Amino acid sequence: MPATDAQNVILEIIRQVGGTWIGKTKLFKAFYFAHLYYDKNRPGRLTDWSIARMPEGPGIDNSKVLFAALMDNGLLTEERIDEGPYPEYEYRLTPKGEGTASPRDDAVQAIREAVEFCKQKTATKLSEITHERSRSWKEGKDGDILDIGLDLIPDDEHEMAKEELKHVEEILANILRGVPA
Repeated sequence: MPATDAQNVILEIIRQVGGTWIGKTKLFKAFYFAHLYYDKNRPGRLTDWSIARMPEGPGIDNSKVLFAALMDNGLLTEERIDEGPYPEYEYRLTPKGEGTASPRDDAVQAIREAVEFCKQKTATKLSEITHERSRSWKEGKDGDILDIGLDLIPDDEHEMAKEELKHVEEILANILRGVPA
């Protein structure tokens, strides 16, 4: 069962940096990493919101719906700003958003760890990390919903599990063909 909903995770990410977050890609990465930190430290998912494969790495699936709900409920503002010559988005908690209750302590801890991991890195660096390390992203194609739990399995354990699965599939194929096991 998820610890909290996706809206509260977004609000807590922004709360952790003082109420203003600049950068859509970077926010997507903080959301992804919060899920990894949560899953790493306890069984279960932080939220039941899907994380999808996007060109720049894992990101918030159907983010327009999530952010529209936050803005419609008066919890968050989104403004297009310029970062030098480049367009970017600034997300700011409203007074109503600042006053929302924080998620459970274990969720806040995972979010805090994700924010600490992300805040001093550029969006480009965070994307590079996910391109290099995210097994679910590397194995998927754009638009796929990712099973990010795969990203926490060490390479040797993942390879061993794939070999075991291959062996089981061979046994099942033989059984279906009537070959004794």
